[in-house]
Amino acid sequence: MLARSEDYRKNEMVMLEEFRRRKKMKDYFDLMKKRGIQEQDKDGHDTPNHMDFDTAAVNRDKHITGTGPERFFRSRSDEVFSTAHFTLIFIDSDSVTNVTRLNRINHRRVLLFIGNADGIISYGKGKGEDYEGAFEHAFKKLRQNLICLPMDRHSPVNTRLEGRHNDFYIKIWPQLRANYWGNPYIWKMLLYSGFTNVRFMCKSRKRDPYSLIYAFFNAVTQN
Repeated sequence: MLARSEDYRKNEMVMLEEFRRRKKMKDYFDLMKKRGIQEQDKDGHDTPNHMDFDTAAVNRDKHITGTGPERFFRSRSDEVFSTAHFTLIFIDSDSVTNVTRLNRINHRRVLLFIGNADGIISYGKGKGEDYEGAFEHAFKKLRQNLICLPMDRHSPVNTRLEGRHNDFYIKIWPQLRANYWGNPYIWKMLLYSGFTNVRFMCKSRKRDPYSLIYAFFNAVTQN
């Protein structure tokens, strides 16, 4: 009991110290923001205040400078499709550790898929020291890996499609009406690829999302 009470006291002290630190940081930023506004009023210039961290200021700065992940989804002059029609599916995230002689190096990985339900699909793998960097790299890869699937809008799939990567197998058959029963990632990707007249079957001993995405693209690109 005494040991547990000591642990509770230690945890309380740690929490109090953290609250004090956050309060000091907030007071500091509030003071710097107030000084910036006073300097702007004194000079008579409407200059951006870099110490302004409220939601409106962050959104305003992103709109002006083009920072943030939304810059990857803006249409470019040489693109004939609208990025607003795409649906993004978050497939997987994990952590990878590289063990060296001196220390361990950790990286974060994310796997994304996008499709506009009209034959344009892509996948992106991102890796970085944190999830923010990993997502940025994945968004860049989404543009680089764009694929346009040849298909008829009235009958998107007219033959059997097969794909494989490692021990992951997938088969897609055309039929009169869609039967999206099975792996939720697969049927969502089929739907946003524009395949509305298929059923599928997949088989694997391990749940590896990277094998899943590679096998899926091996299959659908044969259409």
